Amino acid sequence: MGGDLIDCKLIGSQYTMNWSNKLPHINHMTFARYFIPDFVTEDKVLYLDSDLIVTGDLTDLFELDLGENYLAAARSCFGAGVGFNAGVLLINNKKWGSETIRQKLIDLTEKEHENVEEGDQSILNMLFKDQYSSLEDQYNFQIGYDYGAAAFKHQFIFDIPLEPLPLILHYISQDKPWNQFSVGRLREVWWEYSLMDWSVILNEWFSKSVKYPSKSQIFKLQCVNLTNSWCVEKIDYLAEQLPEVHFHIVAYTNMANELLALTRFPNVTVYPNSLPMLLEQIVIASDLYLDLNHDRKLEDAYEFVLKYKKPMIAFDNTCSENLSEISYEGIYPSSIPKKMVAAIRSYMR
Repeated sequence: MGGDLIDCKLIGSQYTMNWSNKLPHINHMTFARYFIPDFVTEDKVLYLDSDLIVTGDLTDLFELDLGENYLAAARSCFGAGVGFNAGVLLINNKKWGSETIRQKLIDLTEKEHENVEEGDQSILNMLFKDQYSSLEDQYNFQIGYDYGAAAFKHQFIFDIPLEPLPLILHYISQDKPWNQFSVGRLREVWWEYSLMDWSVILNEWFSKSVKYPSKSQIFKLQCVNLTNSWCVEKIDYLAEQLPEVHFHIVAYTNMANELLALTRFPNVTVYPNSLPMLLEQIVIASDLYLDLNHDRKLEDAYEFVLKYKKPMIAFDNTCSENLSEISYEGIYPSSIPKKMVAAIRSYMR
């Protein structure tokens, strides 16, 4: 409630995860948790697998002091497994970042991925060994271990009380509650949450006098660019430095992943496979044209800029060879992008 959903794109050779995994119900994205410090800046991070539900307040978990430990996790399969289960991790993100844990995990995975049984979970256990804090089972109650418990005759697991419900129910194994047929316990709890209407969630918070903060943003400036290339000069930097500016990136074709990745910024909207008439409407509604794309320029953009008398600025390495300098209100060095930032700010209403 009140949080942000950020669409992170793992694009680039540094995010290649061509590692083997012996668990058939888990794909390569399980290794993506290695890269959490690349996208999250907070000192502490609570990582949750996608096959679990949270049934209660996790404030006490968030407030846990990790000290010098790299993470906190619950034991695997109630102690019947090896080490800890990686489906719920309270991560010391500050320590991970300062000690380049990401690279250490990658290096260890490159060396051992063909030798381990449980993919990245095995790697995490190998790297951190005794350097983690133990969580109570209620913070990662692996209800999905029923099949394994039955196979290995671990009767004690079926004797663990389920009332009140553990705070986090984790449906591990391939017997997922959303399968057409599933014999796992507490399947009905998963479906209760899955079918829950958003109005029920909102009413619960309203009843506690907690109001959902408005996420709507009024931008101070609208900027547009038409590109025929994946390379839009310094657009990431500009989006980060100018959160109050709305950047519209338009293309008449499919967009490369580098451009689609811009959707991680709340102030960037991309328009792949757009049309000239749609571009025209965007230009009309915009305050400034940014001629920032490399490679071939498309004349539509310049025609609309001229027709609707929109100011246009560029970097020194992106301005059009077919236009004179007087066509631009400013041309700024790409080696000093902060000058472009200052220029864009000067157009704010």
